[in-house]
Amino acid sequence: MLKRLPYLMLMLFLAILAVSLRASPPIGAVVQTWSYDPTHNPPLVTLKIVNTSHTDITAFNIAIKETYANGHVDKHEVLEELLGKIVRAKELQGDTSRRAENFRRLYGDGAFHAGAVWDEKLPVQPGLTDYQAVVDVVTYMDGTAESTNDDALGRIVEERQATVDSKKIATEIIKTALADANDTNPSMTAARKIQDRATVWKAQQHTKLDLDDVYLEAIANEVKAVSSSSGIVNRRDALKQIVNREEARMSVLSVHAALVKTGGPQ
Repeated sequence: MLKRLPYLMLMLFLAILAVSLRASPPIGAVVQTWSYDPTHNPPLVTLKIVNTSHTDITAFNIAIKETYANGHVDKHEVLEELLGKIVRAKELQGDTSRRAENFRRLYGDGAFHAGAVWDEKLPVQPGLTDYQAVVDVVTYMDGTAESTNDDALGRIVEERQATVDSKKIATEIIKTALADANDTNPSMTAARKIQDRATVWKAQQHTKLDLDDVYLEAIANEVKAVSSSSGIVNRRDALKQIVNREEARMSVLSVHAALVKTGGPQ
């Protein structure tokens, strides 16, 4: 009996090692199947991704490995960020216009619902022989996240926070312009200052994304267009509406920028 002890200990060690080397359990969305259409231009892979969680998903990241007949291997990632559509769908609730109906027809309420199947269509090069795809980050409607790829999770948080910070900058500039009773064209004042912030940021070098210059330029153009409205009262009211809209969006986005990781390696 004593002679068998080393053998049993060895088996126990190997069993523990096997468990430790086992792949991490799947998170709340998994790639169920994939199909390849080489006749499509360009060739197309369709992933069927299932939300296996009990919560609606607001974003997911996919790690992909493509292998081709010539031996070339391409590894990359694809992020599907749904938060903007979710926010927009909430804004369109009760809107019966054709624009709102078209949005709902295309995107529903924007979320990837619990138990639903998502078709992710991704172009590839000709000559594909193998395709591997794994969902490695999922963010949820309740502000939590699961991840086996913390770099990708960090990028999601960074981009969302940059959007929140950019909205804060824009709304503060507009409110400052509105507070100046002597400014007869606050929309032009605000548009110029917002555009200046975007221009300065783009001229600098950055190690991280801490501002969304595309958003700033877009909101600057929207604010500038207000200046063509008739009457200073109408222009000021239009600017106040933009501020209210952007502050409402900011309050929603702030929750989803402060993600709490609840699954995956800690």
